[in-house]
Amino acid sequence: MSLEHLIAQQNDLLQQLIDVLQQKRQLGFGESPRPKYIYCNRSQGGLWYFLSEDGHRSPQLIPHSALTCVVEKLELKQVERRGRDTWKTQLHVQADRPYILEAGYDSNFSRSLLSALATMTPQQLQRSITIEVQAAESEEVLFCRVYADGGELVFAPWDTQTDWRNVAQRAIANIDLAQGKESIAA
Repeated sequence: MSLEHLIAQQNDLLQQLIDVLQQKRQLGFGESPRPKYIYCNRSQGGLWYFLSEDGHRSPQLIPHSALTCVVEKLELKQVERRGRDTWKTQLHVQADRPYILEAGYDSNFSRSLLSALATMTPQQLQRSITIEVQAAESEEVLFCRVYADGGELVFAPWDTQTDWRNVAQRAIANIDLAQGKESIAA
């Protein structure tokens, strides 16, 4: 290994340490550390939303178009929604609090997200990324754009021939490597 590589590796570790120290919870009253689900679809008149925790579970639209966060985990899960089983993409992230971004596995949002995460390196995924929701002309379609630390758009094209199982496995493996875990999906 070259000296430059060792210095870069040391700087990455120091940055991770700084990031952890800055995430220290304050004493006193505050929000629950439980992750808040963000639903990434246009079904509620916006681009993404969360459900209120006041017992009514009413949709609360998120007025911002982007979320800057650190990716922690990616899961593809079968869940029950509206009385039926469906597959969802769930991206666990840390921002001002823990969030889980959820979208239908076959949605354009998930495909854009998975494609970008599969293209990124584990080193890029150790730093913050920005996820931007982007409405299509159709009322139902939602895309996402992913920006690496520093604002560089991650170009990750896909089409009808894309092998989504392979893309999802690469995305999970990249995130697991970024988190220092062996990926079982690889």
